Amino acid sequence: MTNKGYRIFGLSFILAFSFFLIYSTYTAIYPTSSFYLSEFKEVTLREAPKSTTIIRKETSYPDFHGDYCSASLIELSKGDYLKLLNELSKDTRISKITQDDITMSEELIKVMGTIKTEQIIDGFTRHIVNQEDQYLFIGFLADKKTIILNICAT
Repeated sequence: MTNKGYRIFGLSFILAFSFFLIYSTYTAIYPTSSFYLSEFKEVTLREAPKSTTIIRKETSYPDFHGDYCSASLIELSKGDYLKLLNELSKDTRISKITQDDITMSEELIKVMGTIKTEQIIDGFTRHIVNQEDQYLFIGFLADKKTIILNICAT
């Protein structure tokens, strides 16, 4: 290679690495929809249905220990909503909870906006053995199409 070739290669490498760092930092602060779809699977132990639309989302930036909270407001088709509710009701790995048992994180409060906890007609949590510092919640709203997910790792 000539000196000009090395310069072009070096400049291309620096630019590519810079774009990678910028993208990585941006998606760490503002995760993509795929992050929230993986959170759905983490809570429900199921893939998100095809009808899934993320309406609102919020997450905290992980601290030095990896602690963070995320919440999302998700709309499903009525059929997928009822199917998921039915499946979770029968799943022994997931526990039903009342409105009083919902742990409100800052992210969940932001995502809920004007939605009141009274509008959550069914709520479930999933406990992971030997990971009591994980809070996994899914709530089903009375409109029969909207769910709320909340994960906190502390």
